Amino acid sequence: MNEEKAHGLHLQGMEETEDSLSGRVERIVHTNSEDGWTVARFKAQGYAGQVTIVGHLAEPAVNQSLLLFGKWTRHPKYGDQFRFERYQLHRPTNPEALERYLSSGILKGVGPATAKRMVKEFGSEILHILDNEPDKLSKISGISAAKLEKIKQNWQEQKGVQNVMLFLQGHGIPAAYALRIYRHYGDRAIEVVEKNPYQLAADVSGIGFRIADRIARKMGFALNSPFRIEAGLVFALQEASGQNGHVFLPRRQLISAAQAVLSDRNEDYAFEDDIQTTSANTEIEEALERLLETGKLIGESLQEGAEAGIYLPEMYDAERGVAAHLRRLIESPAETKVSVETVKEWRASSRQVRGITLSEEQAEAVVAALTHKVMIITGGPGVGKTTATKAVVDLFEDAGCKIELACPTGRAAKRLSELTGRPARTIHRLLELDPMTWQFRRNRKNPLEADVIVVDESSMLDLNLAHCLLDAIPDAARLILVGDADQLPSVGPGIVLRDLLGCHNIARVKMMEIFRQAKESLIVTNAHRVNEGQLPVAVRPGERPGANCLFISHNEPERITESVVSLVGTELAKQGFSPGDIQVITPMHKGDLGTVKFNQLLQNALNPATGSRGEIRRGEKILREGDRVMQIKNNYSKQVFNGDVGTIVSIDEATQEVAVQFVDQSARYEADELDELELAYAMSVHKSQGSEYPAVIIIVHPSHYVMLQRNLLYTALTRAQRLAILIGNNRAVWRAVHNNLPVKRHSRLKWRVENG
Repeated sequence: MNEEKAHGLHLQGMEETEDSLSGRVERIVHTNSEDGWTVARFKAQGYAGQVTIVGHLAEPAVNQSLLLFGKWTRHPKYGDQFRFERYQLHRPTNPEALERYLSSGILKGVGPATAKRMVKEFGSEILHILDNEPDKLSKISGISAAKLEKIKQNWQEQKGVQNVMLFLQGHGIPAAYALRIYRHYGDRAIEVVEKNPYQLAADVSGIGFRIADRIARKMGFALNSPFRIEAGLVFALQEASGQNGHVFLPRRQLISAAQAVLSDRNEDYAFEDDIQTTSANTEIEEALERLLETGKLIGESLQEGAEAGIYLPEMYDAERGVAAHLRRLIESPAETKVSVETVKEWRASSRQVRGITLSEEQAEAVVAALTHKVMIITGGPGVGKTTATKAVVDLFEDAGCKIELACPTGRAAKRLSELTGRPARTIHRLLELDPMTWQFRRNRKNPLEADVIVVDESSMLDLNLAHCLLDAIPDAARLILVGDADQLPSVGPGIVLRDLLGCHNIARVKMMEIFRQAKESLIVTNAHRVNEGQLPVAVRPGERPGANCLFISHNEPERITESVVSLVGTELAKQGFSPGDIQVITPMHKGDLGTVKFNQLLQNALNPATGSRGEIRRGEKILREGDRVMQIKNNYSKQVFNGDVGTIVSIDEATQEVAVQFVDQSARYEADELDELELAYAMSVHKSQGSEYPAVIIIVHPSHYVMLQRNLLYTALTRAQRLAILIGNNRAVWRAVHNNLPVKRHSRLKWRVENG
């Protein structure tokens, strides 16, 4: 998702007309010092009484005179509100207004009495005096030398903010973006934006290439500006990483992707028709060379004459770092040594751990864990991975080792803790994220204090998180990765688990024997059938008593949505499932059968609007007390991460603040942070990874054609614990099962681990 889309903002004037409102701030209801989000009562010209205004103000203060540009909206509880995107600060002229303005808080230590004396002494020239001759204020009673210096400093600061805001908004930059730009650059903001507005995409959170490009176009930058082409190349590589999981792109593929970005005919900032493709490609080639020369991108060929792979520097460092750390661990001696003869004897005789006899495959996994520094346990559902993992943990614990259990997500960590009977944490918590610096406290200089680190659901491990984890593992520790490589790859860049399973120098055990109890589960049977390229056994509701994997055939989207709402709302309750036990999973976000549509329908059915439930509207999205919601981006300051699911426990409609209870913590969201939350009654298959639910409803329909893949259906099925219901038609199921060509991700991790 583009950053600018994630923030739900746009450049004013680009997409719709705007209204204006002129007046004075009379009361500040709420303001956030970090981002300037403000709710205030406003005395507007032409309106009786006060109106409510909401938007971003750099330095909000009572009695400020403002000209606001935006739109009127209607809040279900508070009525009409004016939501502004940009504003202009009006300097007052009459004595009364000047006194109110100077005592509004913009000058620390200047109250009504001092402001009155200032205006009495200088009249309407007081603002000119503050701008140009502030030392003259020393003649006013009550203004000491120290107080004068404070007034001068405060005035210059607020003047600087307003000058920058005026400049930025004059170029069509909404107040929200303008404030972020000022917070990042300070007084340098105008200089930076005038010189190269594309720098904003690299430096300022929430401003991606698209927004920077629109700003640059409004400022008159040429379509073939070197700044634009360089930014387009970086953006193309970022999109390849963020949206498609590539660690790098081959040079020719990157140039093609950049050409598409810079020549998007659906946008008003495309290459002009008279710029020929050959010329554009030459300019892109030249820009790429500049980026490589300056180290802003990194090119690498594996052999002479081969096409170079082009990396973002952080991706290059992460891939090399993961490989180096794995080789360091493999080549370092273990702190706890285990006799190979003893292990072989145990495997040939009892194969028991704390009274439980392991299968041959489980015993093989235990032996590999005991005798290798780095090893992988993989396999599908029902093959006993958890039992083998628990046995490994038991044996290391009996040997006096300190063990850490971790998972990429909070739900997965909670499940691992329940299955092993031991504490398990997210990797972020294990590494002790510092919310102030967004850095992990655990690293090479301050490693984890553990002898064995076990990471479950490691198919979700992306390259960046893997790098941070491995950096913090001490030389003598063992690393055991547990996961199902046939599931979807990580949301983030890389295919870490699959790459490592292909490395000849990393031990691995693939468990394939399905245990008797698991064989009785049609969920497990069908998951394995799908993974092997066979159609799942289709059991209609009521056809086979006790079957835990059902198929409901509908072609029309309306019938499917009606069936889902009925199942979640009433029918599954008869089988003992509460709405909180049920997760709807669908491949896509948009469309009649996407997550957005299902979330709206299920919210209305399960958590409808009432007079007692607080709610907030954001465009078409409504957040309501009691809603199930998901975090959709990493928020390091809150220590809440992409994919975490929680429940809205309270909403302050006046301040637009929302409190959410997650699995093991709570978090509060300011109004400007609400785009980080989505409803989670329905979610995509990718977002469901790492979690299991008592009941899962899976949508499989031809309208999702481009997403219907074998590993997607397999992953969705394996999310269900007690009941899985597929709703759709046979043609879509057939397509998913027989489409075993997942999108290739460019990665060189396997080569690096094997070759150093």
